[in-house]
Amino acid sequence: MNNLIETLQNKQLVWQGSAQQTKRDGQSTGYSDLDKQLNGGLPSSGVIEIISDVAIGELRLLLPSMIDKADRLLVFISPPGSVNAHLFLSQGVDLSKVVVIYPDDQKNALWSAEQCLKSGACDSVVMWAYEALEIHQIKRLQLASEKGASRHFIMRNQRCESLSLPVDLSLSLSPTETGLNVQINKRKYGWPSEPFALNMQNNWPKLTCKERINNIVFFPNVNAKAG
Repeated sequence: MNNLIETLQNKQLVWQGSAQQTKRDGQSTGYSDLDKQLNGGLPSSGVIEIISDVAIGELRLLLPSMIDKADRLLVFISPPGSVNAHLFLSQGVDLSKVVVIYPDDQKNALWSAEQCLKSGACDSVVMWAYEALEIHQIKRLQLASEKGASRHFIMRNQRCESLSLPVDLSLSLSPTETGLNVQINKRKYGWPSEPFALNMQNNWPKLTCKERINNIVFFPNVNAKAG
């Protein structure tokens, strides 16, 4: 009986009320504050949804986790621009391990992602999705990531679906001067969160702003009439 219950819990088929499950595996994000919020880090496999505007630091958030296991391929599918090779070189990534794919449409992008995930040759597959996604598509990607022991990051600027997708983790990001505001929308083994500030200055000191000094002095309005 205990084995049956444990099996059902592992498949998330048992509701445990307010109890929060302990995350069984994970990979550090490279940001200790975010690791604490995620109970250890990012899933080591599965589908991770990132809802974010473009070029606010979303890749800088994921990069430490991706390059930690860069002995396998890093694949980028349908990026909105050119992937910055200098960024990877500065982090010690072998560019021969970086693959960029520009499919004609989202259908081919999903097919490419599935093949990469289940191949076993890739650690992380990052795909930008510009159209609505369906539940069966996410489940296919999950099965592929489990087979290949890989992770699939889906980058989106907003959700297009009316139903919640069965992703392993969903994060919403917005920019701040010192990093990002992060909100956990959905995750396995835990609850959503309120937005919290993630300071990224230690990792990227040249790409964040120092706190502004409030040294502005307001002079009287010369046009105001004396009382």
